[in-house]
Amino acid sequence: MAGGANLNDDDVISEINVTPFVDVVLVLLVIFMVTAGFIVNKGLKIQLPQAATAEQLNLQRTFNILIGANGALFLDGKPITVEELKSTGEAAKVKGEKVVAMISADRGTVYSSVVGVMDALRQVGIAEFAFQLDALPAGSAPSSVPAVKTPAAGNQSQP
Repeated sequence: MAGGANLNDDDVISEINVTPFVDVVLVLLVIFMVTAGFIVNKGLKIQLPQAATAEQLNLQRTFNILIGANGALFLDGKPITVEELKSTGEAAKVKGEKVVAMISADRGTVYSSVVGVMDALRQVGIAEFAFQLDALPAGSAPSSVPAVKTPAAGNQSQP
């Protein structure tokens, strides 16, 4: 055997030592990681065309809004009232910033609290919203689905 105490040279070597291979691969990985930053930054030099309707990406602002189960409102981690949120939104719109509101509401939050925040932002011209959710594991159902009350057959109104 290779590397064993048996000194018979006529034996066939049936094992491959992969340690040197792994060493070489790791060295190549480190070299690639170090040089990748230089390659990306030295891309093709281009001159972008200009357009009157082009949007500046640096003028976009995200409002990270958190609504607690008790209705407490936070903007970017700081406590705030709905009126202060409106004035902050108005100030951002005056600066010409495109505002996107990322709303994170506790599952116990009253629905009207979320609607109130959205309505306040729409009043100042902010109409783009995103809701932060936790993903369910694949193939599983929500742990607590509230029962939906359906109206009785005789109580449905027809338009």
